[in-house]
Amino acid sequence: MFVSRRKYEQLLADYERIREQRDEAQRNVRAMQTATRTAAGQFTAADDTLNRVRLARLADAIRYTGRITRLVRIVARLRTEVAAAERRAARVQAQYDNAVGLDDPTLDLGAHWQTRRSDKPRTEVSAS
Repeated sequence: MFVSRRKYEQLLADYERIREQRDEAQRNVRAMQTATRTAAGQFTAADDTLNRVRLARLADAIRYTGRITRLVRIVARLRTEVAAAERRAARVQAQYDNAVGLDDPTLDLGAHWQTRRSDKPRTEVSAS
């Protein structure tokens, strides 16, 4: 079958155009694959970092929870010890008051006359 030169050149131009489109499509595919691999690597790295941060926060929370629990126990024990020390101090003070006679009920009765006694020293008021 005979093909004219004009038809041959037209077919050749079509063939070249289609081949150029194919080559451009292949370049686009390669570029997209590279971009996809790059993005996947970035997302994987970001996900790994996020997982590490989450695990670190979780470990911190567990550690802090343990510390808080220990501190609560220590504070409860210290409060018990302070209350016991206050009871001992009150008991010793009561024994001291009894030993020196400060718990005598007549002292409470004499407190009233102490404010009005005549030999009480007075502060002088200066006249300006």
